[in-house]
Amino acid sequence: MAEEKTSGRRRWPEGYDPQRTRSELVASALRLFEENGFDRTSLQQIVVDANLTKGAFYHHFESKEDLLWRIQTEYLDTQLEGAQAIVEQGGDPIDQVRELIRLSLEGVAQHRPHVAIFQQERRHLTGERLAEITRRRDEVEALFRGAVQAGIDAGRLRGDVSARIVTFGILGMCAWAFQWFNPRGSLSIDDVATQFTAMVLDGLVAGA
Repeated sequence: MAEEKTSGRRRWPEGYDPQRTRSELVASALRLFEENGFDRTSLQQIVVDANLTKGAFYHHFESKEDLLWRIQTEYLDTQLEGAQAIVEQGGDPIDQVRELIRLSLEGVAQHRPHVAIFQQERRHLTGERLAEITRRRDEVEALFRGAVQAGIDAGRLRGDVSARIVTFGILGMCAWAFQWFNPRGSLSIDDVATQFTAMVLDGLVAGA
């Protein structure tokens, strides 16, 4: 059943739905932050776009910065959970690197606005929120770096490269895909992952 709209606010026929209200606010912020940037998006614009009220906003978020932090946390948590699952499975470190590249690119395909906002707007975070996002980002990087280092230690990847620099290169290459990847284009995210993996591993595999 469609929701009713009364007096500039959204009323759910089934009664107030906190999760749905929160999702509407996040979706609105994702659109506006990506289109206009964090600085040029006001709290008023977010609630008007979501057809909600400031009261509804403050029920879920402390501030516009708090909303930005939660958006970035949501994205990083999916990446962290996925990377942990890949690494915990063990096995061939090259397969791990391959799956981590795919995970990163799938994040771009499935959460493009989150990635764009993470890359372009996280400088607006301060204090504990910035520290928390930095910690999560570092945990993701550490999992990627650990897989690369395991490949080096096992003699599967070249020993004359820095695992840290390789990790920065992989993550930067994958993240930047948000600028050009078109999910409706001729290449699927699997196609892109296959080509990225070939480029990375062709230069890293020992004896190549």
